[in-house]
Amino acid sequence: MWAVLYSVCVLLITVEIVTEGIAMMTHGLKRRTIYSAGIASLMLSVLFWIAPVALAKYTPPKKPSAPKQTSTNTTRGGSCEANSSAGLTVLVPFSHVGETISGHPTFTWFVPDRTPRPLQLMLFTRTGQPLYKTEMESQPGIMSVALPPNLPPLSIGQSYQWQVVLVCNPRVPSMNVVATAEIQVVQPAASLQAQLAAASTPQQRIDLYADAGLWYDAIAEARKAPETSQNQVAVLELLDSLASSEAEPLKEWSDRLRQIRAIEQQRQEQRQPPQPKP
Repeated sequence: MWAVLYSVCVLLITVEIVTEGIAMMTHGLKRRTIYSAGIASLMLSVLFWIAPVALAKYTPPKKPSAPKQTSTNTTRGGSCEANSSAGLTVLVPFSHVGETISGHPTFTWFVPDRTPRPLQLMLFTRTGQPLYKTEMESQPGIMSVALPPNLPPLSIGQSYQWQVVLVCNPRVPSMNVVATAEIQVVQPAASLQAQLAAASTPQQRIDLYADAGLWYDAIAEARKAPETSQNQVAVLELLDSLASSEAEPLKEWSDRLRQIRAIEQQRQEQRQPPQPKP
């Protein structure tokens, strides 16, 4: 797509410049020089505006690890609000263990409840030994929390379990809504490290992570980027591509991810300022 757009723009600009040259020799009109420069600038602006929309899709790792729990029952979902259309959801793949190259990764989930409630994020070894716990107030929609940098980094080659708990009633723990997932820390390829070092925009880094099968890093990069309409699109596109990759092995999970994507898209559209009337 890049190559096609670039070729079209170059061709149009070249035709315009040739036409301008003939016009200047024939009529000597200075006004057309300004017009030609404006056309060239417009074409290049269109090229750079369109290009970022071609987002990379999440590609699962070539040799992913099998999850400890082979069922999405590890995320009970649900909500503290009876009329909620969605449930508490960890935004991860479930047909395989999601990967990261970060020793202090970011965990991302979806909260359905509009009313703020106590929320807990916990991290364990794969055998259940607690490593980290933090408490916060929930917010409706997608939330992300990174492992604090003052903690020891997670070990390469190891898998961990993390859990989000939405506290519906502090006096009745059995009413809490729980969602659990796994994460594996992997060694980054030297070629990927070089590409990341050369990347100059958040979107380039998102694309590199997604193409390398590093789900946690891709969604974290999209979430921490400035909240522009383009970066919001990147989050939605990642959710859509994850849902597509999960559709065959886990259709139910894929459907839930698509539902959350639709909710988030609607929320983003509602947050955008109204367009002025012509």
